[in-house]
Amino acid sequence: MTFRKIVSLSIALSFVVLLITGLLSYFTEYTRTVATIHTVFGVLFSLAILFHLKNNLRSLKVYSKGKMIVLITLAVSLFLMGAYFQVQPFGAMMDYGARLKANSEQEVNLSEYEIIEMSASGEVQLTLDLLRGEHYWHPQMAVWLEDMQGNYMETLFVSKATARGLFFGGRSKENFKSFDEKKQSSGDYRRVNALPVWSHKKGKVYADGMYVPPSNDPLPDAIAGATIADNFKLISSTNHRSKFRLRIEINVAFDDNEFYSEFDFPNDEVFHNGTGQLGQPSIVFEAEVDLNDGKKYYLMELIGHGHQSGQNGKINSDLSTLTTAKEIVERIVVSAHAIEDGNM
Repeated sequence: MTFRKIVSLSIALSFVVLLITGLLSYFTEYTRTVATIHTVFGVLFSLAILFHLKNNLRSLKVYSKGKMIVLITLAVSLFLMGAYFQVQPFGAMMDYGARLKANSEQEVNLSEYEIIEMSASGEVQLTLDLLRGEHYWHPQMAVWLEDMQGNYMETLFVSKATARGLFFGGRSKENFKSFDEKKQSSGDYRRVNALPVWSHKKGKVYADGMYVPPSNDPLPDAIAGATIADNFKLISSTNHRSKFRLRIEINVAFDDNEFYSEFDFPNDEVFHNGTGQLGQPSIVFEAEVDLNDGKKYYLMELIGHGHQSGQNGKINSDLSTLTTAKEIVERIVVSAHAIEDGNM
């Protein structure tokens, strides 16, 4: 068998595998196995293409002459820019795939997820399924319910560091990924900017005027949990059977960018050297849950971000200043159903 035939067959077989794994990734839930196969054969396909170009260099030179190459280059550039900036119909195509996953009744392989079980005593079971993104790193987060008028109802989960006011001084942009593992502290303090939307919505103001709990007045263990390091399923429940909003607020520290840097907000002392930590603000996702709409799954939508130093609880819908913060989460799907006769 000639080298040219080996290259051609490698391209053909790699293309088939990429096509199948690509379709699986689009229509079904993420799995590490499919992603690994897709990546490995993507590398093989790319190597084979390089040899294919070498074998057909003379023909390609001929093809590249004339107006046709200009039209093809323009078309490819338009597709690339459209996909990168998520313009229509590219954005709609990805939204459609996400909704297919959200409405699927197929159970996710639990072995690939961390399972967090909170209260199961309510009449309605809620399961929040989060797939991490590229910039997910030990985030602070809170999950809570609001009624359709925006009134706070209850907290289902909040990270222990926020719930107990146990952040530590001494973290920096250079060491924060390893700092927690060393179990060191240098002056405990609270991060008012970690989850400002949730903390203000909860509405409790503590003795020092802050909305986040101090270490001597922590939130109950029933809603507090350890920082979640990977993909997870959060299983909880509520007694609210009417239509409500489920929200999750997430914040990763030290993810500063050109809009949230040491040169920005010069008059905001908390952002620079107070109880905040310099970086992009928290992001907030939302899903409207209605047990009577016939749906079992809901795709949570990114609706905005919190204040950069936690000075208020408003949600800013302008996401143009966020960069890596929008890549903390790949997707969040919520399932909700009434628990009949004590059965899950």
